[in-house]
Amino acid sequence: MNSNTRSKKKLPEFVRLLILTFVLVIISLVSVSVFGRKCELDFPLSSPDNASFSYDESIVECIGQHTEGKVLTLEFRSVAKGFTYVEVDEPADNSASIRMLYVHNGGVITVDNFFGKSRGDMLFSASLIILLTVILLALWRKYRENTRVTLCRYSNAWLLGVIVFIGFTILFQLLELLIRALGGDNPSVLDLLSYTLNLPKQFSWLLFPVAIIISLTISISNLILMKREGICLTNMLGFFLGIVLCAGTISMNIVYPLLESMGADVHRYSSLSVIIGSCIEDIIAITMSYLECVLLGTSLSAVRAARHIPAFNKDFILILGCQITEDGGLTKLLRSRTDRAVEFARLQKEKTGKDITFVPSGGKGDDEVIAEAEAIRDYLVSIGIPEERIIVENKSVNTEQNIRFSEALIRERCSSPETAFSTTNYHVFRAGCIADELGIRIEGIGARTKPYFWINAFIREFIAALHYEKRSHIKTFIFILCCALPVEILIYISNLI
Repeated sequence: MNSNTRSKKKLPEFVRLLILTFVLVIISLVSVSVFGRKCELDFPLSSPDNASFSYDESIVECIGQHTEGKVLTLEFRSVAKGFTYVEVDEPADNSASIRMLYVHNGGVITVDNFFGKSRGDMLFSASLIILLTVILLALWRKYRENTRVTLCRYSNAWLLGVIVFIGFTILFQLLELLIRALGGDNPSVLDLLSYTLNLPKQFSWLLFPVAIIISLTISISNLILMKREGICLTNMLGFFLGIVLCAGTISMNIVYPLLESMGADVHRYSSLSVIIGSCIEDIIAITMSYLECVLLGTSLSAVRAARHIPAFNKDFILILGCQITEDGGLTKLLRSRTDRAVEFARLQKEKTGKDITFVPSGGKGDDEVIAEAEAIRDYLVSIGIPEERIIVENKSVNTEQNIRFSEALIRERCSSPETAFSTTNYHVFRAGCIADELGIRIEGIGARTKPYFWINAFIREFIAALHYEKRSHIKTFIFILCCALPVEILIYISNLI
């Protein structure tokens, strides 16, 4: 059997994850059913030897007791389904300690809550961490595969954002288990799920100081940008995003006070207001943490794309046009793109001896005296680039047409070209994503620009990433909510019973 046949029979990643999840759940359930028929309760007392205890013998039976220091430990075994209070009286202090035991179908005993701790449930904790780790590795492998093809793909930003959040979740799960283990405490499955559910809130609060700093930085850069470029919606995107990040994080803490001010009872576990408030908090927290992860993933992807240096084997380099001056010269922004292309060509010549053909691209706008591509060509000729090494594309009016029309001209001269493009650093990622969507294999290099400009530009890339991968974002968000809401319901039921 050849490798192609084997690869066709390989199960999809999603199916393998489902199988792994099923196997881990079965193993965990078997562990609980085997070891969960017994339990131990610890009672810290001032005089353990004089203490007496009572419980419903039709539900559980005491099979052992011992003292260590001032702690009385009682061991129980299940008898029948039901629940019972275990009350320990201490005559010396005239006090009593009460714990609750639930016996479920199959004889499994849970402590204190209907879905409380039981023997053998540590495998649920381990299984969750194993499953998240496998998902993280699968996503990382997919991300590496994508970036080997191209750094510029909006799905890369989505993958990187999800990888950041899952990595954060695993790290804090391990820290929580370590802290509990050092303290001698064994979390229940519900404790673990509840803690996992709170991670989006912790993530948002952890990033809150960063969000404030970013918001201030973005706001200042937007003020400078609007002062120099004019007031418009696109120049205010960063300011609006900063408000959303800060307001969204703060709003998580006002849900319950707001419900209480409306007359809702938020102090009784059995109140529906409790689960409604928790669900609203979860939705806000998940939304904020997800947006922050995608923003982080987009920013990292854009920075990585802008810093990337293509291999020095290029036949052509495309220069993406932009606004020219009133007299047909190059603006600073367009000159920096052109100079970056010339620098790349010089470095390639020094390292490999291979010349490169320049492809200036850009049509003539209504307020421009000549086409942008022609202005770039004139500049290239003025600095010593031979005209025979310049191909002018002067029909395009946007980035998509820049790439598509230039590719058509290049293909007329070479059937399998190695091509790069030069643009401003903040624009590399978006231009590369457009090329990827067109099915054009091309690498980008970025020219520097002023910080106040590229900060706002990265925000535009973030919004573009949300737009182009909206289906993936919606599916991921709904999946997270579908996992979170049942946990809230389980917590509510456990506290209610």
